[in-house]
Amino acid sequence: MGKIFSALEKINNEKFSAAQDQEPQKEKMEKKDVFLLNKTGASDLQNQYKIDKNLVAWKETKSLESEQFKILRTNLLFPVSGEPPRVILVSSFFQDEGKSFTSSNLAVSIAQNINQNVLLMDCDLRKPSIHRIFGFDDDSTGLSEYLLEDAALSSIIMRTNIERLSIMPAGRVPDNPSELLSSKKMIDLIVEVKERYNDRIILIDSPPLKLTAEANVLARQVDGILLVIKCGSTNSDLVSGMIDAIGKDKILGVVFNHFNKKNATYYGYGKNHKKRKK
Repeated sequence: MGKIFSALEKINNEKFSAAQDQEPQKEKMEKKDVFLLNKTGASDLQNQYKIDKNLVAWKETKSLESEQFKILRTNLLFPVSGEPPRVILVSSFFQDEGKSFTSSNLAVSIAQNINQNVLLMDCDLRKPSIHRIFGFDDDSTGLSEYLLEDAALSSIIMRTNIERLSIMPAGRVPDNPSELLSSKKMIDLIVEVKERYNDRIILIDSPPLKLTAEANVLARQVDGILLVIKCGSTNSDLVSGMIDAIGKDKILGVVFNHFNKKNATYYGYGKNHKKRKK
């Protein structure tokens, strides 16, 4: 099943949503916007009070969930054998399994490591969320503008107020996400990013593998794939079949989201593994 296993329990059952962008209740304060300069000198607007509360690797650094991401980070950056992957695709089988929760928190955790830079790319052009998670507005220029309008690469990479972490938003939702993400320009972009930013770990938040054709195209361009599975909802036979289709050598590991002990038998772990649900 891959070289890594990490069980993550989400702090609550809420999904990433713009509805979570609420002001603190402890005290009334005026919103403050953080202006950050990218390499072209253009300003990126980030509202520090809109950063998603589920970004636990940054907001709750001592929590159990944050510690799990540190373990995952260590397994990725310091493999038992071979070189660590530089371009990692984070995906799930279906929507709402927690891939964006995982990719964003993993990006923060890696950036917190000593002298490790990270670029997090939102390649889910159907349902983008990375920009909101980090407190940027919906009108942020991003990947779709690069693919459709020849926007400069440096102009769509935004620095966050987390040191050594930058993001590439998805941009506006296009009419043809599958064609854009399957295009030669997209494939060339991954190559260019890897070569130009050779000091960074590149994480790609991908559309679900089971639902979209473009996710499988992206999967062929990366060093490794991290699968996110919502425990109790994704059948183990489906997981095994998808891993076989992708290729076991390509799978870096599986992250179980919404994990708890009662779900363990579902995947064949624990004392009652013989009663695994099919």
